[in-house]
Amino acid sequence: MIIKTVSKLPWILFLPLLFSCFISGKVYAQPLEDISLKTEQDKVVATIRLSSQVNNIRYFPAKKGTTLTILLDKLPDGSSSEIWTDNEVLKSPPSDLIPSFTVKTNLKSIQPRLIIDFNREAEYTLQAGRDGRTILISIKIDRAEPPPPPPISLKDGLPLLPVVKQLAAASTDLNKQAASLMLQGRNALEKSDNFGAIDTFNRLLLLPPNDYTQDAQEWVGVARERAQQQDKARLEYELYLKLYPTGEGAARVKIRLARLGSITAKPSVAGERSGLRKKGKQTLIYGSLSMHYYNGASKVDTADKVSQFGSALTQSTFSAVDQSALLTSVDATGRFISDEYDNRVVFRDTHYNNYLRSQSSRNRVSAAYFEVKNRVSDYSARIGRQSSSGAGVLGRFDGAAVGYGLTPSLRVNAVAGQLSDYTDGPRPAFIGASVDMGPVSIYAINQTIDGIKDRNAVGTEIRYFDQNKSAFTLLDYDTLYSTTNVAMFQANYNPIAERSYNLLLDYRRAPFVSTRNSLNGALTTSVVELLQIMSEEELRALAALRTGTSRLAQIGMTQQVSEKWQVGGDVKVSNYDALPASGTADPTTGAPTTIAGAVPETVATGNEWAVSPQLIGSNLFSSSDITVFSLSYLSSPLYKGQSFYIYNRSKLTEKLSLDSSLQYYRQLYETGTLMTRIMPTLRMAYQIRQTLSLDMDVGYEFSRTETETQISDSRRQFYSLGFRWDF
Repeated sequence: MIIKTVSKLPWILFLPLLFSCFISGKVYAQPLEDISLKTEQDKVVATIRLSSQVNNIRYFPAKKGTTLTILLDKLPDGSSSEIWTDNEVLKSPPSDLIPSFTVKTNLKSIQPRLIIDFNREAEYTLQAGRDGRTILISIKIDRAEPPPPPPISLKDGLPLLPVVKQLAAASTDLNKQAASLMLQGRNALEKSDNFGAIDTFNRLLLLPPNDYTQDAQEWVGVARERAQQQDKARLEYELYLKLYPTGEGAARVKIRLARLGSITAKPSVAGERSGLRKKGKQTLIYGSLSMHYYNGASKVDTADKVSQFGSALTQSTFSAVDQSALLTSVDATGRFISDEYDNRVVFRDTHYNNYLRSQSSRNRVSAAYFEVKNRVSDYSARIGRQSSSGAGVLGRFDGAAVGYGLTPSLRVNAVAGQLSDYTDGPRPAFIGASVDMGPVSIYAINQTIDGIKDRNAVGTEIRYFDQNKSAFTLLDYDTLYSTTNVAMFQANYNPIAERSYNLLLDYRRAPFVSTRNSLNGALTTSVVELLQIMSEEELRALAALRTGTSRLAQIGMTQQVSEKWQVGGDVKVSNYDALPASGTADPTTGAPTTIAGAVPETVATGNEWAVSPQLIGSNLFSSSDITVFSLSYLSSPLYKGQSFYIYNRSKLTEKLSLDSSLQYYRQLYETGTLMTRIMPTLRMAYQIRQTLSLDMDVGYEFSRTETETQISDSRRQFYSLGFRWDF
């Protein structure tokens, strides 16, 4: 019955995916892509995957708590269409080893943040992933005390599990890494995850020779034997005897090798029905449903200043409801796991029902895909709407991505589809291929729009990752326009648990180099219509004129100064090149004379500097509160700015939490215009049951813009009410 259930469920969950293919709504830019769990020794590593690259990651509390807050910056992606949305929530996959948790975006502040709420206190460490799109949270398995080592059971005189030798007092880093892998392989065998054990032992065998190499060679054969890979197990045993012909291990391997002659390649019916085989199959279905109503109203008062002759003021007032909408979000994931496969179906949809007559409702599917992963043959395929994982694909797309592992360190991939950003106009189609060689990937991609070349590019991604350091480099070169599209380097370094550094160097074309940039400022959304008045060469020349260049350098540091306090700070400098005027306009009226439009010249920004110190406190007033004090100073040739921000999150009771913030900003332009803004906000959430919660947001924003002749005061009040159900 288990096998039948697993085979039918994917098709039930696949129906929304098929339905989404006919939805015309444009895709919504959701930042949270996926959460996965992996057991390693005495911890579970939760990988939070984001839809865009991020940097400048710092978190608090530093070691444990029921709420973990992660501050981060979203890297510019060269596309104005991929704007992250607020209050998105993903639920962690089920696990018996660690507390369950949710990840929520909170973007209505100076620096975006992710809020992780555990259902009970968790002990953790955190670091950036190897590709710039992931955050790794290592969560300690919450046992009351470390269990004693399990006894080694024997069958026919042979051990069922390996004995992991204790590390010497002065062990090398290589032996420490090998010991960790050996223990992971042992744990995988204990859980009957034979293919996971094969993968782990193979990773150990790829290391330079160490104290655990010999044992790994024996037990990779055992894992293959238990996975019914008799021929491969025989090769592993024969290799062992060539390398280590004497000793206790050789005697065991000779017994195992001799016994293989009596084992058939196909598992017996009894073996299929045994509890050990059934233990390797799992079906997990989880997700959430949420509904929130948003309302906002604005009022703007404008007054002319009194003239030097004392003339009367000229005043005007405008007020209106600017938001009234119901936002409904559905997130569902089905995972189907066995010794051989790890498959999943994912569907995420957001429906925005707008009650204002001047605005329309919309439905946006951000993810709808079916994925197959085979752990034996090491191939994978994902089809449907999905976010880019690199390899030259610049955004969310509808299509297919496939990969095949030729060796443990060599993998080939292919991708094809159409971009699904939510700008108006045609959707570019693309096809690409890439090769992963350990930490290095190279790719090539060809993209067309309305039947003509849009983008041809080659590039590379280089990743480095270890326990306290990570680095990621991306280089993308467009051969059609003969220019560098992206050159980026980011690194994170944690020399000790209480201190971290981050660095970002980023050069990119903004928007990304492509022929459809010719539509920026045009009076049409069709490249075909532009081709009626110009050639392809002229079209690409127009696109080049409408493509800018941005540069960014940033360095930051975080230091734990006491059990409750940490300080951090960032220094950032950026600039954006000037853009020349493009298109033609009537010299008298300034109106465009062709459908290509007329875009005026844009001046260069010059170097924009930002210095942002932060003071972060944890558990100041209770066992789970967080307080952030942030200052910022901004300077550029065009303006000077200062800001102050304070944020607090507290749990008033076990079920009631309160978030409050106050933000003040002041900006003085070189023209003499002064703009100030102050915004207090308050959010309450009540956990009715473990799977059901209510929340409410209330906020007020006051801003003033003052010029030499006029004062404009703007007031806006807003609130939201809603619920969330996890299943």
